[in-house]
Amino acid sequence: MPVVVALIVGLLIGGWAVEQVSARRDTYSYLDLFNDSLAKIEATYVEEVDVRDLMYGAIRGMLSTLDPYSVFFDEESFEKFRVTTEGEFGGLGIQITVRDGVLTVVSPIEGTPAYDLGIRSGDRIVQIEGESTRGITVDEAIDELRGEPGTKVDITILREGVEDLLDYTVTRDIIKIDSVPYAFMIEDGIGYVRVSRFSRTTADELRDKLNELESQGMEALLIDLRSNPGGLLSQAVDVSDIFLDSGELVVSTKGRIQEQNQSYYARTPAHFDRDFPIVALVNGGSASASEILAGSIQDWDRGVVVGTTSFGKGSVQTLMRLRPLTKECAMKITTAKWYIASGRAIEKPEHWTDEEEVAEGDGAGESKEDKPQYRTAGGRVVYGGGGVTPDVIIEPARVTDFVVDLERREEFFEFAIEYVADEGAPPDFEVTESVWTAFVDFLERDEFDFDPDELEEHRDDVELRIRRDMVRHVSGREEAYAVAVRGDGQLNRAVELLGRAGDLQALFELAESYSEEQVGMK
Repeated sequence: MPVVVALIVGLLIGGWAVEQVSARRDTYSYLDLFNDSLAKIEATYVEEVDVRDLMYGAIRGMLSTLDPYSVFFDEESFEKFRVTTEGEFGGLGIQITVRDGVLTVVSPIEGTPAYDLGIRSGDRIVQIEGESTRGITVDEAIDELRGEPGTKVDITILREGVEDLLDYTVTRDIIKIDSVPYAFMIEDGIGYVRVSRFSRTTADELRDKLNELESQGMEALLIDLRSNPGGLLSQAVDVSDIFLDSGELVVSTKGRIQEQNQSYYARTPAHFDRDFPIVALVNGGSASASEILAGSIQDWDRGVVVGTTSFGKGSVQTLMRLRPLTKECAMKITTAKWYIASGRAIEKPEHWTDEEEVAEGDGAGESKEDKPQYRTAGGRVVYGGGGVTPDVIIEPARVTDFVVDLERREEFFEFAIEYVADEGAPPDFEVTESVWTAFVDFLERDEFDFDPDELEEHRDDVELRIRRDMVRHVSGREEAYAVAVRGDGQLNRAVELLGRAGDLQALFELAESYSEEQVGMK
């Protein structure tokens, strides 16, 4: 028997060794092919070539066959990458990716030029400075969109539901990113906190904000993760730790090599009691670390997720430094995927990508019926298929083309500048009849072509935006944001859901009844 076992083991090991040798031979053969191609190009191409450009281009091409997140940084782009992660830069204020070969906005960042102009999650940037972006990489787009603060860049956007292309001229600005920019009591007993991204200080910022809200009598919490592009994995774990108990799994990473297989657990007791009602609000722009937080709250039954299915960016990128000659380069490659406690993969497979969802950054018309089912710690049904599917799907109210055109033309912004300069405006500014008349006159002087009846039809939405930009100019971004959310139908419905639930169990029951209606069970 030992001889037979030894023989079998020997055959297995021998077969493995043969496979390894064969794989090496294949690699060497392709390297020979590459070297031969390079030598022929150097020797016969019509013009003299730069070997550096050829090699760097080859590396970029190699990584482009993997996924949109695996990229090469040459000396210049690596320095820009370090500035992005460690300092400030001049830009538009958008997170971008490439989906189906088209440059796509994952999310705008609050308080930035792109956000103020109304650029949306899901917008497709089809031209930069009049040149098509078809086939452009994320790195190439970043190079073109960034620049000195105060300089301008022209972009053309294709937006789902809008027939014509939208042209924007965006003035670059210093991009400073706040992790938790807004926190206030949105209703009696209901605290609201906006987490815009996950940086090195997010967990500390959030704890401070939660303590402030508790001192104001918070009895329920709404965490707004919409259009949050994510950030540091360590902060996804630390922020989730605030809501989970010690020892509860936050996320696991699984890769091809053993070192990439890691599990991350909560290390401290939960900040809130188990019956404290929490709603996490997500949309198609909620990605990466924000999906880990929302999924953890859902999987461990610490609250419910509301909104539309998140983006589905659930992969880990590892930065690897390269040192050719005396220069410093690097590549960022995908080395693992994320799995949350229920076993769901966050990464959205390409066949799950819905065109309308990508275009709008939301899950318009999405259905749970065809998605694989998983169970939370308490036995509630949740859904896989990539991203985090909400317990309660609430579609955002669609902004009309008329209001979109006003935003795109910066009519609210320019009117506020002019009006405040001429008339001034108190911090508690309201749109009176005289202000409305002044706005109509301003549109006429600015040669904005509009139908007076259509303007009157959308008066509520228009007045909200006038007041928002007036308050921004007089009192600042935070106050303007508090005004803007009052017109946010999706957020208001989430607040209503929290208001109806006296405790967490009641919140689960409400969410279940809503969910059954959404999948046609009632």
